[in-house]
Amino acid sequence: MLIALPNAFGDAAHNMAVDASLLSSCPPNTALFRHYGWTEPAITFGYTQKWKSIKEIFPKDLQLCRRSTGGGIVDHRNDWTYSIILSHTLPTSRNPPTKIYQELHRCILEVLKQAQVDCDLAPCPRACDSPNLTLAPNPSQCFLEASANDVLRSDGAKIAGAALKRTRKGLLIQGSILRENLPDTFKYPQFQTNFLAKISQTWAIPIKTPDDLRPYFQRDRIAQEKDRFRSPQWQKKR
Repeated sequence: MLIALPNAFGDAAHNMAVDASLLSSCPPNTALFRHYGWTEPAITFGYTQKWKSIKEIFPKDLQLCRRSTGGGIVDHRNDWTYSIILSHTLPTSRNPPTKIYQELHRCILEVLKQAQVDCDLAPCPRACDSPNLTLAPNPSQCFLEASANDVLRSDGAKIAGAALKRTRKGLLIQGSILRENLPDTFKYPQFQTNFLAKISQTWAIPIKTPDDLRPYFQRDRIAQEKDRFRSPQWQKKR
């Protein structure tokens, strides 16, 4: 079943901690979706990126937080952020990353086109096995560079990108949609509803709403993960 969790706000460490906790505890045959906002201006950067090079290019008043997913730098000051957690027992979670990435962004593409946004998927510029795995000499910035199957506006401006992490428990997808590259009148609540419906259809996971969502949020585990994401050991891991 596909469960939409309540929309929420948090700082960078909290948002990353909730995603990590949900990945570690996602029940079998379950997909979890959540949209979340940011209580402080924040930048997240991919697991493999170098802390020193990230810190040197961004103002000190921005929160910087290393993600557990890969990919590049994402500026969250004006984006619509979401995550999807897929249990390892779901067939989709075992597909190649490129297939999952393409299917996910085709869902976004089709919903945006329904809303009269002229867009398409970015072609792969070279033979590549998975998105966002090749690092440039300088820190890559997600919305300044397009990877294969990102969603692009007709003029080439990037609308949507994502990063993935696979574990024995399942798959975590962290995605971002840049608000400034969508119309000012864009209806995000309707987009979320249609996006969920398209994911459900594409991955054959029925949408359900449990009576009690509290078991999905493990308070102690979230607190433990928050400490990890805030720690200098994690931030300066590379």
